[in-house]
Amino acid sequence: MARVLLLTLVLSVASSVFGGQVRIFAGARFDPKAWAKLQKVDVKTLSQDRALESHVGQLVELHFQFRSKELRHIKPNWYQASIWQAAPEERRGFASVPVMIASTDLKGFEGFTTDHRQTADLKIFGQVLYDFGINYVFVRVIGTHTFVDGDGYTNVTW
Repeated sequence: MARVLLLTLVLSVASSVFGGQVRIFAGARFDPKAWAKLQKVDVKTLSQDRALESHVGQLVELHFQFRSKELRHIKPNWYQASIWQAAPEERRGFASVPVMIASTDLKGFEGFTTDHRQTADLKIFGQVLYDFGINYVFVRVIGTHTFVDGDGYTNVTW
């Protein structure tokens, strides 16, 4: 009985804190004004000299072909990886962009192929961020799918 009362109390507090809107999915929510500034780019474009730094703070729809095999657990709730795209004009024949993935989103990210022969166009939604502590620019991966809710906000999920 005590557990039921505690659960009811927690749910009522949560619904009042969020103005009656309890979010039942993970992801991010953007107002129409912020979502209208979304930049559609590919890895080749962002990997060019200083291109990633010039997009800091921007939301991006990033197109790529495969992800790195290595996922490094560099912070308690974050993993570092990279996404790649064929670029014959580059020295190695590929271009890459560093990404950070929340541990809660790791399974979704691991669903992307690591096969460098892959030619399908894959995409993620993310935000270009700068970590001052380690002097590192990266794309924070938010998800792969979008939908617009009844309030007109765009929601990004896996």
